[in-house]
Amino acid sequence: MMTIQREAGTGALDYRRVFGWPVRWENGALTLVTGSGIGAIAIPRSISERVLASVARQGCAGPAVSIPTKHGAVVILLVEADVLAPGALPPGVRVLTAGTAIPLPDERVPHQLTHWIVPPDTHNRWLPSLTAVLACIRP
Repeated sequence: MMTIQREAGTGALDYRRVFGWPVRWENGALTLVTGSGIGAIAIPRSISERVLASVARQGCAGPAVSIPTKHGAVVILLVEADVLAPGALPPGVRVLTAGTAIPLPDERVPHQLTHWIVPPDTHNRWLPSLTAVLACIRP
């Protein structure tokens, strides 16, 4: 069984070492920066249960994080960026551009509003393709 690596002195999951994710500390918070093959899709919280169930049924579930915004919570699904132009998207769905910083949950802050809905899995480190997730989102 694999143990999860922690960053020295912080107790935080070492996403860079364990998953190879491009993370950095920004304004005291750990963030993942899209690009270099890692993409993200933001969906409204109102459709997240349907979308997450659909991607799970299709066998392409991956990490998903809930993030509060001034317009309500959104769910960010992490994906492998495999297309440049995703085409038309349903209302409220956005493919995040390269360089977008996504806040990650900090387990040292127990009442933090950002939290994993589907946490990353150390035994299944691949990310689903953007194309596969978009197919599950589109009606």
